[in-house]
Amino acid sequence: MEEKKIEEIERELHNIEEQLKEINSRFKLQEGFKFSDFIQEIAGATLMAFPFAANSDVWELSQKMSNLHALLLVVLIVVGLYFVIKYGKIGNWKVQNVGGFVPLRLITILAVSFTVSALALLILGVYPAIVDSKEWFLRAVVLVSLFSVMGSFGLDAAK
Repeated sequence: MEEKKIEEIERELHNIEEQLKEINSRFKLQEGFKFSDFIQEIAGATLMAFPFAANSDVWELSQKMSNLHALLLVVLIVVGLYFVIKYGKIGNWKVQNVGGFVPLRLITILAVSFTVSALALLILGVYPAIVDSKEWFLRAVVLVSLFSVMGSFGLDAAK
């Protein structure tokens, strides 16, 4: 009698395991950083960077802000993005780390955003036609990147 119950329990357990495997395969999160993620980051950064790079208010503000303000803005961007990635509920982003503690998305979003912001200012001819010094250009890149990071992160997280 006990052997029948044990066999029945084992069969039920096997059926449950099979059902769990099927459910898991349907809802499995995509793991790892893919090329499509990179493209989404570029698209989001571009959508936000170009309008702000073409805005004279941004040029004027970046001209009047000090290098210390630019540095503080970079720190704010990095720390804010780190906390959103690390403590937000964004799939498996927080387990994708470089060096054990730096989220991969932090590195890619920052690299994409700063690069796209600099390219936007160059492509639109803002630098060197209007923004005429390298120091001013770097401050403008930082300021445009504030918005570019939001676009890059937002579009990548929205998938």
